[in-house]
Amino acid sequence: DDHALLRVALHEDLDLEAEEDLLGGALAYQEAGSAAVDALLGEDGALDRVAGALRALRDAVPFAAAASQLQAVATDLQDVARDLRGLAEGIEPNPERLDVVRSRRRLLRELCRKYGDDLGAVMVEHKALAERLEELDGREGRAERLGVELAAATKVVGIAQAKVGALRRAAAGALGTAVESHLRRLAMGKARVAVSVGEDEPGDDVAFLLAANPGAPLLPLARAASGGELARAMLALRLVLVEVPMANVAELRAAVTDGGEESVATLIFDEVDAGIGGAAASAVGEALALLAQHRQVFVVTHLAQVAAWADAQIAVTKVQTETTTVTVATQLDRAARVVELARMLSGSPDSERAQLHAEELLSAADQRRA
Repeated sequence: DDHALLRVALHEDLDLEAEEDLLGGALAYQEAGSAAVDALLGEDGALDRVAGALRALRDAVPFAAAASQLQAVATDLQDVARDLRGLAEGIEPNPERLDVVRSRRRLLRELCRKYGDDLGAVMVEHKALAERLEELDGREGRAERLGVELAAATKVVGIAQAKVGALRRAAAGALGTAVESHLRRLAMGKARVAVSVGEDEPGDDVAFLLAANPGAPLLPLARAASGGELARAMLALRLVLVEVPMANVAELRAAVTDGGEESVATLIFDEVDAGIGGAAASAVGEALALLAQHRQVFVVTHLAQVAAWADAQIAVTKVQTETTTVTVATQLDRAARVVELARMLSGSPDSERAQLHAEELLSAADQRRA
């Protein structure tokens, strides 16, 4: 394994270092060993001196213990001298082997210079390169396996695309009709809506077509609708999607996903009531309130009939000083909503008639929601 290879590499480096030292200093080591043996065993050497001490202590009873120790020293000196002689005689100069060792150590240092600070890093790089080489050597087999996997995945995708396309085409007509139905309640009673789905799977080429007025051709929504009409068309579409049975939604989602839960969206409508008023405005407000049962909905409006349907109403005002302009958003309680709706209705927040009308709008919305 990797750790075993690393241990082998490090052990080799240490062994080579020791061998280079031994071969490089062979003659000096031989001389040192011979000198040490001579100092121990030569004439007047250490062993001779110990022997002289033993002779001096012979039959001296008080020094019997010391004599015993000296005898042990003499034995040890003989053993050490024998080992030194054997080591010194075993050291032989070998220039050829020394060149091999030095060349190998230079190679190891060069590897460290190129591939890492030490042999450990070199072995890590070796492993990575070996794996890459194995991958390249087996690229033909890998390409064949990937081709088989790609073909299988393409088949699965094709089946899912066909299912999604069929579901989209089957739902297109009913979706257009349902959106038209909601638009009639949103002051677009003559509007016609169609949903076009492309023939190529999975039917991604979807276009929402609108004819806002009688006699007008069906055109893509972005081209056919004004700002207010576009907002109401989107509101109608959202209302339809909220009403879709969840079994159908799950079926459509399962065709392209793993069936994960849908996140709850926040919807923002700006001037969705543009160009309408009266009963149509109340219908838009009611539709937004219905949508808010399933989503978080923010509505920017200047119509009291729409604002009265809100669960929470926020008044946005601009406060100016000599040096700054600050926008302030304030959530209104029931009494403050009556005053604000009266202002939106008549321009006079203190008007008793306007406040009565505002209270009537709030009460009507509360009763309809209940």
